[in-house]
Amino acid sequence: MSLRRRAVTSWIVVAVTLFGSVPVVLAASGGLASAAARGIAHAQLPASAVLNASPTDHLVADAARANLPIYEAPKAPTPVTTLTNPTWEGVPLLFGVIKQEGSRFQVRLPTRPNGSTGWVKASDVRIRKVPNRIVVDRSEHKLMAFKGDEMLLEMPAGVGTPATPTPVGEFYVDISIPFANTSGAYGAHMLSIAGFSEVHMSFGGGIGQLAIHGTNSRASVGVNSSNGCIRLFNESILRLKDLAPTGTPVSIQA
Repeated sequence: MSLRRRAVTSWIVVAVTLFGSVPVVLAASGGLASAAARGIAHAQLPASAVLNASPTDHLVADAARANLPIYEAPKAPTPVTTLTNPTWEGVPLLFGVIKQEGSRFQVRLPTRPNGSTGWVKASDVRIRKVPNRIVVDRSEHKLMAFKGDEMLLEMPAGVGTPATPTPVGEFYVDISIPFANTSGAYGAHMLSIAGFSEVHMSFGGGIGQLAIHGTNSRASVGVNSSNGCIRLFNESILRLKDLAPTGTPVSIQA
């Protein structure tokens, strides 16, 4: 279910998921593979645009340099770590924005443990907006998409088993990947989430990252069936993907 290791050529992304390796042909030329991995494009905004954001907008920070320093506090003089861009999977590094303080943004980090946050300099990122958010209700086995308080979609979802539960928390979509073989285990599409299984530190060559994806097992939707990921009917993930560009917040509730 989980994905994190991908080798990217000019036209192939190989997704190594919680189950194993799945080859994905995205595009043949013109840099379209990286564009597809980023999801739906949005205009880059200056940091000042945060002040003009609609109450229903959510802010995303795209890394604007190769080695991006992460700070522990808004005025910390030295970074506590550095993240590479593109990531080791060959896709763009991005963060969900929590808030701005001075010349830095507090962001959600695509790292363990779940819930990790840090601060990045405004000069090191480009800010954009995404319009919607996703909520997963584990106990009700459903996924909902919202724009503000308006529900756009509601659909049944398969979640983790009691032994391999889907973790609760605040995450975001970090990669969007279509699958040419829609009859595979991950169905027609996968939305990778910047969150991780708290049971599987590694699995099938991956590092236990979560995802929302389709499935070739309709019986696994609407029940506790997975190793931690969220399973949707193929027709559902195809509707959701167009509402969930990279950076879209994902809230998983008990």
